[in-house]
Amino acid sequence: MKKHLLSVAVCLAGSLLVTACGGGSSSAKDNGKQVTRGVIDGFGSVIVNGVHFNSDRSQFMVDDRAGIQGDLRVGQVVTIVGNHNGAEGVAVEIIYDVSVEGTVTAVDAAAGTLTVLGQTVVTDAMTIFEGLDLATLSAGQRVEVSGYSAGEGRIIASFIAADDDDQSPEELTGVVAGLDSAAQTFLIGSQLISYASVASLDLDGATLSDGMLVEVEGALDGDVLVASEIEAEDSDFEEDTELEMSGVVTAVDSDNSQFVVNGMTVRFDSETEFDDGEQSALQAGVMVEVEGVVGSDGVLLAEEIEFEEAPEIELEGVVQATTENTLTVMGITVSVDLRTRVRDDRDGEVYFNLSMLQPGDHVELLLEETTAGQYRAQLLERVDADSKVELKAPVSDINLSAGTIVLLGLTVDVSAQDPAMLSSLVSGNMVEIEGSFDGQVLIVQSMEIDD
Repeated sequence: MKKHLLSVAVCLAGSLLVTACGGGSSSAKDNGKQVTRGVIDGFGSVIVNGVHFNSDRSQFMVDDRAGIQGDLRVGQVVTIVGNHNGAEGVAVEIIYDVSVEGTVTAVDAAAGTLTVLGQTVVTDAMTIFEGLDLATLSAGQRVEVSGYSAGEGRIIASFIAADDDDQSPEELTGVVAGLDSAAQTFLIGSQLISYASVASLDLDGATLSDGMLVEVEGALDGDVLVASEIEAEDSDFEEDTELEMSGVVTAVDSDNSQFVVNGMTVRFDSETEFDDGEQSALQAGVMVEVEGVVGSDGVLLAEEIEFEEAPEIELEGVVQATTENTLTVMGITVSVDLRTRVRDDRDGEVYFNLSMLQPGDHVELLLEETTAGQYRAQLLERVDADSKVELKAPVSDINLSAGTIVLLGLTVDVSAQDPAMLSSLVSGNMVEIEGSFDGQVLIVQSMEIDD
């Protein structure tokens, strides 16, 4: 991210800001200095980290070039400079940079990983694929990846798209390691990079060194990425900037109550609120969302740290009904909010939202159970019609004499399944089921108990 973009103090005049953001009380809000970094969960205008940002007057920077909102996609990680009140906001600037763009050199579909420019790209259930899928992806294809750095050359991908532009340069953002000034080379992950052909390094006056976060563009010569441009990705923020960001913890210094996310040091204290986890859960590799204010030393003092868990419950079937903020599938009512990632894989409607769903549409859902025992969608995708239904959820009740089990309050007919497998079932087991739904009961065609 470029320094002049991140250090900007947003001053948006007129009633637009007042209407959208209300009267924030913190110094950051009073000074109009707020930055939000996270995954795009939907459009209309742009929804990130549970905030609906009006983008009518926004400037867009897409891969260091002026862009438009139509260049963006659900699943991409963006940085938004603007103001918000936690639910509604105004985006002055929306910035998108790819994490890595280049040719795939290896794919491990079973492990959910691929390798691009020496980076291990890790996918999960929340990863959005556009124009490809992991099952058919092969070495030699070009891809664009957006996500979060997990350190040591690993990227947790939130978005992967086919890149059909053979003329575009290879692009990689990461931390410099193994710098050899004499040979003019360094590593990002396992990718060797030569900067001998770069006339001038754009490092904001700094000297290239190990640990520096840089963006590299260039072309492959064998296994070496020959750089044509190298630019420092500065993560400095002005004092009192209110920052909200999601990312992967890459280092923890418990003695000093600090950790690192997205290359930025975060400090916590006795006033910091921890949600969905305890302080002891702060470990490298954990996904978190952090809110706080940047101090004079450039460190983010966290006001709130929320742990983000990967979804385990999956539901696929036909929509029976919808309301303003819920949908019902197989009798299971699911809430949808601004933190639900929504996407239309059937028709490719970019501005897809819950109001566009109709009874009879086929959807795939990733769910979490709330503290109230209800279900909230973390991911909602409309997909092509299919006669099958699928459910992955914990067993809450077992009645083998009746040949049924219950998942998410739904009765499941398992009478035709292997008795030996059924006898091993205990309440709480996570099971994956594929079958058909007769309007009241899910009739199982295949079933598997997760270890």
